Amino acid sequence: MDYVVLVTSILLAAVTVYGFKLDSPRHMRIVAAFAGGFLMTLTVLHLLPELYGAPATTHDHAHGSARPVASGLFLGSLILAGFFFQVLLDMLSMGVEHGHDHTHSHHGSHDHDGPCRFPWAMLIGLCLHAFAEALALGDHAHHHDTTSRDFLLWSIAVHKYPAAVALLVMLAQSGMSKGRAAGCLLIFGSMAPIGVFLGHVTILSDYSRELTALVVGIFLHISTTILFESSDGHRFNGIKALAIALGIGLAVAAVLLH
Repeated sequence: MDYVVLVTSILLAAVTVYGFKLDSPRHMRIVAAFAGGFLMTLTVLHLLPELYGAPATTHDHAHGSARPVASGLFLGSLILAGFFFQVLLDMLSMGVEHGHDHTHSHHGSHDHDGPCRFPWAMLIGLCLHAFAEALALGDHAHHHDTTSRDFLLWSIAVHKYPAAVALLVMLAQSGMSKGRAAGCLLIFGSMAPIGVFLGHVTILSDYSRELTALVVGIFLHISTTILFESSDGHRFNGIKALAIALGIGLAVAAVLLH
């Protein structure tokens, strides 16, 4: 089910761009605003409280013993680490994780004297982002909180959709063929499933709380960046406000009804 949800998000992005042509910056800003409201609300209402509401010990199934849970100070440090890790990734990806398409930047743009350059830095940044997030999903049976895991899964899928659309738009407008663009999307789309798999079969499955703290930091950066940028220079935008409200409402309903 995890792999289906993650892959479906990427496939929907391809259908949006190639099938329905609903890839204008205006449409993507609205989708990103929805994702920002959704991510922020789930993080504040469930992921953060659950991180700090840990029991004194947790079971280490790899060694069949109990180990102390990370302290609040350590978890807070991991949240900060995740936040600033995403700051560094943004320098590579140019904020495509937020659903931005920088078609006029130097990444993947046409040189005046030659063909377009392949945006390696952007793709690497996106792949690292997707891989790191998915590690926290790990092993469902041994996750520190199965509800948090479910929310993480859907949060990742929701904000991967505008990111994948922005990636395809940038590659297409840079002059890249559909085949090569689809190949890049395939690489990006495979990162989250690989992260889930490694988080499941390695010792990382015993550290779901710590990995979730890192992802919470990433989510805080992405959601606040989206929400601040959705303000359009502090001017009121009714459509974006509605999109944010819908994202918040869906997240609140998920927390209350789960």
